[in-house]
Amino acid sequence: MLPSFTLFGLTLYPYSLCMIAGAALCFVLLFVRTLRRYPDALDENLFAVSAFVVSAAVALPAAMVTDALFKVVERGEFRLDSATFYGGLLCALLLYPVALSLRKDRKVSVYARLCDLAACIPAGHCLGRVGCFLGGCCFGKPTDGPFGIIFPPGSLPYEFYGEAIAIHPTQLYEAAFLLALFFLLLFAGKGAEFPLYLALYGAGRFIIEFFRNDDRGALFGWASPAQVISCVLFAVGAAIFVWRIARRSRAASSRESAGREN
Repeated sequence: MLPSFTLFGLTLYPYSLCMIAGAALCFVLLFVRTLRRYPDALDENLFAVSAFVVSAAVALPAAMVTDALFKVVERGEFRLDSATFYGGLLCALLLYPVALSLRKDRKVSVYARLCDLAACIPAGHCLGRVGCFLGGCCFGKPTDGPFGIIFPPGSLPYEFYGEAIAIHPTQLYEAAFLLALFFLLLFAGKGAEFPLYLALYGAGRFIIEFFRNDDRGALFGWASPAQVISCVLFAVGAAIFVWRIARRSRAASSRESAGREN
């Protein structure tokens, strides 16, 4: 854990640095991916990347407001002092396609652009979770397992438990999961990156939430707010994936019928 350090007289916070690095990595990956996939649509690529920057800029305050709403469920108070990934993600996924739709002469569909973005998000998010680990937030439940980590006095887990005990490093669990998801989407997405990201990240986050123990509130008596959102993401991703398979099947059947008639 490294909550802060001093460099050239400035106090720097690894949590914030990792958040910034994650956003920058996502931007670079998206820029490179669009240039490689659509070399003949340079102007449209620049527009898409610019739309991402605008969406990400709006997503930051949305993430803070969502975290404050989570705290209403958790503590009964609205307080802007942190941010939650889901708030920023949902905001960006709503704004980005709207921004893309403003350009009428598109060579690349909005869906394809969403697939490009979905393939890049896990890499940036992975760095963000490393920042969570360094900052001590989003910590896990006590464990006697081999992966337990003891946070030092002064850290959020230490203050929460009142002692130095081994807990699940849920931040690193999610970082490892996100890294694996990034490579899966990058090399095996094949045009389904967007629904796969929604479904797989939703499922993975739902499971990881069971190992977390920081105050997040509960809905329906057992689920954290993040688990409820995870269920929605999984359902939407699965629905889009199934719809695409059905659409391809209908198109293949139509081509076969047309071939028989000819």
